[in-house]
Amino acid sequence: MSTEKLQAEATTVTQDNPNKIRVIALIDGFNLYHSLERFDGGIDEPDRARYQKYKWLCLWSLVKRFVAPVTEELVSVEYFTTLPTWDDAKKLRHQTYISAQKLRGVNVTLGEFKQKTVPCRASCKQEFAINVEKQTDVNIALAMNHLAAQYDKLLLLTADSDQVPTINLLKKMHPTKQVAVIIPVGRKAKELKKACGGSAFKITEEHLSQCQLPNPIPIMKEGRQVALLVKPTVWPVP
Repeated sequence: MSTEKLQAEATTVTQDNPNKIRVIALIDGFNLYHSLERFDGGIDEPDRARYQKYKWLCLWSLVKRFVAPVTEELVSVEYFTTLPTWDDAKKLRHQTYISAQKLRGVNVTLGEFKQKTVPCRASCKQEFAINVEKQTDVNIALAMNHLAAQYDKLLLLTADSDQVPTINLLKKMHPTKQVAVIIPVGRKAKELKKACGGSAFKITEEHLSQCQLPNPIPIMKEGRQVALLVKPTVWPVP
């Protein structure tokens, strides 16, 4: 499928239709990524890596699985993530993935990593620096309210309970808005589900399998292919 067709699929919605519920999805990128990188319920190391083969995931297609086609329209998908600037190889892979999402019509908001000094919990008790993701939680919280005029229903893809206060505030400020959580595979989100009034969806392995991006993705310009976007070769194949 061409890039132009992919973009058309991603952005085609029923415009100005008052009978449709407008849906926006906000995705916590690293929360989703870590659910694929390591399945905590695995019985051994290979089992804990069981979802790594689904990293080439189409976020637009995934979210559409949780949108009712007759009564709802997916207005936009907002992806919040951060580039690992200390590792050039990882950074390039993530930039490739971000480019693939943008081709599907996904909007991307970047945060940043900052170093934090923490004490060793082992016997040495020495301090060392780690990279800590910053801004993503705040960016998601801001988007919930900043985009409120553009949606009737919010889908929040995360298992991070830090968003509970923001959901509570959103429901207080905009009591007519619907809010549902999409829980990453292998994760639990009891507090988020409670904050959403029990409205929750669960990502399954079938969803992941059915929502993989094509590889390679042709880059089209003025009706002709000018480049190919290729899945990182170190990522496992489903």
